[in-house]
Amino acid sequence: TKLVTVFALGLIECEEPNNRLDKFTGTLYWNNQSYPLDVNSILLRGCTVRNTESTHGIVIFAGADTKIMRNGGKTNFKRTKIDQLMNYIVYLIFLFLILLSIGLAIGHTFWESDIGSVTQSWYLDDGKDYQPSYRGFITFWGYIIVMNTLVPISLYVSVEVIRMGQSYFINWDLQMYYAEKDTPAKARTTTLTEQLGQIEYIFSDKTGTLTQNIMAFKKCSISGTTYGELCNAVGDKTDKVELVDFSWNSYADGSLKFYDHYLPQLIRSRKDPVAGEFFKLLALCHTVMVEENNVRSPEGKIKLYCKGADTVIYERLDPNSPNSESTDEALKDFADETLRTLCLSYKDINEAEFEEWNRKYKAASVATNNRDEARSSVYEEIETNLLLLGATAIEDKLQDGVSDAIETLKRGDIKIWVLTGDKKETAENIGYSCNLLTNEMTIYDGERINDMLNTMQSNRTKSTAEVNLSTNNIFLPDEKPAMVITGSWLNEILKEKKRRKKKWFRRPKTEHEKKMQMEKNLEDEATKERRQKDFVDLACQCTAVVCCRVTPKQKAMVVSLVKKYKKAITLAIGDGANDVNMIKTAHIGVGISGQEGMQAVMSSDYAFGQFRFLKRLLLVHGRWSYIRMCKFLTYFFYKNFAFTLVHFWYSFFNGYSAQTAFENWFITLYNVLYSSLPVLVVGVLDQDVTDKLSLRFPTIYIPGQKDAYFNFKKFFVSLFHGIIVSMIIFFIPYGAFLQTMGQDGEAPTDYQSFAVTTASSLIIIVNFQIALDTSYWTFVNAFSVFGSIVLYFAIMFDLHSAGIHIIFPSVFTFTGAAPNALRQPYLWLTIILTVAVSLLPVIAVRFLIQVINPSETDKIQMNRKKYEIELLPKPSRPRSFQRNESIRRSGYAFSHQQGYADLISSGRSIRKKGPRSEPGVSSRTFEPPGVNAS
Repeated sequence: TKLVTVFALGLIECEEPNNRLDKFTGTLYWNNQSYPLDVNSILLRGCTVRNTESTHGIVIFAGADTKIMRNGGKTNFKRTKIDQLMNYIVYLIFLFLILLSIGLAIGHTFWESDIGSVTQSWYLDDGKDYQPSYRGFITFWGYIIVMNTLVPISLYVSVEVIRMGQSYFINWDLQMYYAEKDTPAKARTTTLTEQLGQIEYIFSDKTGTLTQNIMAFKKCSISGTTYGELCNAVGDKTDKVELVDFSWNSYADGSLKFYDHYLPQLIRSRKDPVAGEFFKLLALCHTVMVEENNVRSPEGKIKLYCKGADTVIYERLDPNSPNSESTDEALKDFADETLRTLCLSYKDINEAEFEEWNRKYKAASVATNNRDEARSSVYEEIETNLLLLGATAIEDKLQDGVSDAIETLKRGDIKIWVLTGDKKETAENIGYSCNLLTNEMTIYDGERINDMLNTMQSNRTKSTAEVNLSTNNIFLPDEKPAMVITGSWLNEILKEKKRRKKKWFRRPKTEHEKKMQMEKNLEDEATKERRQKDFVDLACQCTAVVCCRVTPKQKAMVVSLVKKYKKAITLAIGDGANDVNMIKTAHIGVGISGQEGMQAVMSSDYAFGQFRFLKRLLLVHGRWSYIRMCKFLTYFFYKNFAFTLVHFWYSFFNGYSAQTAFENWFITLYNVLYSSLPVLVVGVLDQDVTDKLSLRFPTIYIPGQKDAYFNFKKFFVSLFHGIIVSMIIFFIPYGAFLQTMGQDGEAPTDYQSFAVTTASSLIIIVNFQIALDTSYWTFVNAFSVFGSIVLYFAIMFDLHSAGIHIIFPSVFTFTGAAPNALRQPYLWLTIILTVAVSLLPVIAVRFLIQVINPSETDKIQMNRKKYEIELLPKPSRPRSFQRNESIRRSGYAFSHQQGYADLISSGRSIRKKGPRSEPGVSSRTFEPPGVNAS
């Protein structure tokens, strides 16, 4: 399907709007001439035209039809895994509250029928002639109110306070501050901090995210001779490190660091014509814009200049091309030093050959169908029998600390996938440079993966058990598989074919045809889902995955597939507008403030200046935040159950009358003042191990991925713990009050003294419990724990004073209860016994666990001082360079893409320049676009 745009005296015929940023096919018809239009002819939304004095253009796609908008996705509200679990738990608690209230209401109904009647208990007569069933109904709502503290209304507010504090710590972390660009880390949301401690998959862009986009020329091989070592001006090797002075060249880049003084001398002397040709090729075989229509060298010859990967150039060389073996040895040495390489070649073309080729090229350039294939066929005709000039070795600098960050994250069982729009060779080499790929890995490309998936699909005729077995063991046991797959293969494998536009007119289908079509669509959809699940299962078994030449929409699709079929927590990190969709799709989106604007940062949840900071964000802040939140939730549910269920046990002794076991003011202030501050401090400040130890032992990150610190099991353990403590808090004082005589001869067995005793025991127990849960003690922790206990006694004595009772007699009814009860040593002993019985078993169980089955964190804590001493800086020793014992692989430096022959040969001038350069260095040349790699 084509889109036709008519304007003035011309017409543009092109493809429909789509999301492919790297492709465009169209033809401009103007004044009875046809001109090819490709991706280099269009200006995408957000791009800028530079070095252009004037231009004429026409809008082809606008609004929602632009390619960047076609790659966009809807924004989803992100919630953490703990949020979702917490909501289910609250539903369960609410259901538990209703069932508990129903049971107690039924108990009250029977109690009223048997014991509470006027004839049985005349002293309880309230003068209202209600039926027992009605009284039970009223009691049900009474218990809903009395035990409403089971439902943690304040929980959500406390969680947001903790998250906000954790977000501020991320913002204030100076170790995540990028001084070069004055860029601090920024938490752009306060609702996802604990999710940072549960990441299983990281999806990363390459350019600008892993790399700096800075290329440094290091070495080269010309006519089989390697240049770039430490050499003096006469070509002798030396140990003296001295930079070459390029001040004689006013156009030289001052940032170039080159140490071979012989090569510049050789070029300036013009003694080696091959060296001159070598650097002329580098100067011209690029995105150069020429001003001449005559596409020839100064000598009047037509030359073909080609540069590209060794695998591409060598198969196009003339069989008698010189220096191919010596250059191949140099390429191996360059690759061993992790330098990215390009091979340079050329050949002279006669006039007749060029005219014939140019005619075919123009015809292929305006082909309406399969234009790329037609051009490729024409390129292959002329890119033969090339003569090898040499090779370059380029250092494409990774960002500082990328390799270490990836290695550390992998040790934390975090899988890292690279999703990039670059060519396969570039992406693969960056994978090797940053230790994502290693020589021990077996690389599987799209074709092999497709064959494996077809095999898995054919195995579906077997039993389910056999299919699962073959799926989980598709690779050899001792194999380290890695997947490197292109976007086109990704579409083929996942059956993401382009949908055809519906025709305007078509024959109406019969009911039978509609049914058959529906069944076919359902079958295709099921096949597609099985295929996608198989692909995800296969990819997740790989040690590393690199997806190259993928569109922004494909990036988001890969992320969504892992989310869908693996139910894993994902993080996407990128720096450009083409990463926005992926960032929004993942559970956590991270933007890097790089060279490509702020689109990724503005769409992200967290932002910083360098990829290496991701290690600290996850392994330190993420892990701490997750553990803090888990401790907070576990303790919060425990203290609420321990507090509220005392009413439940008391109901068995008060006729299920919804009478509270505590004073009303104590119930009001319990979650507000008496027990809130210590757990909030733990939720914000607690650290089980230091940040340095967290980075040294990334394996302690793994429990967060497995939801080990907070899940339904942990919740029910917390529930059981709260139930046991509530029983202790009620029944030990109850037993102590059963037959007791105070030192003044009076029995302190009244309800108010009992409420004071149980309340005091509860406050001391829950505050000491959070003290036991605290791993990192500061003055703030100690003040919050002991301050809460002191605050409780201070407020209680004040509320039980006679003065406040005189002012508000109907509100404060526990007059003198606290002073009267707590002057009895017997009650203090009861409180101490209650606290001891509640806490000593916890201490004993934790001690036994650390001795018998300590966790990785427990082991680190026990050896903390030893590890901290080992982490102290040691004097460094100079170390000689050691080459990797690597297999031969392509060290291709740049994306292998279509060149700019059509642009250069067109002779179009973009700007009038000053005086012409001398004829010897004229820019007039010809370069077919087949293997240019700029």
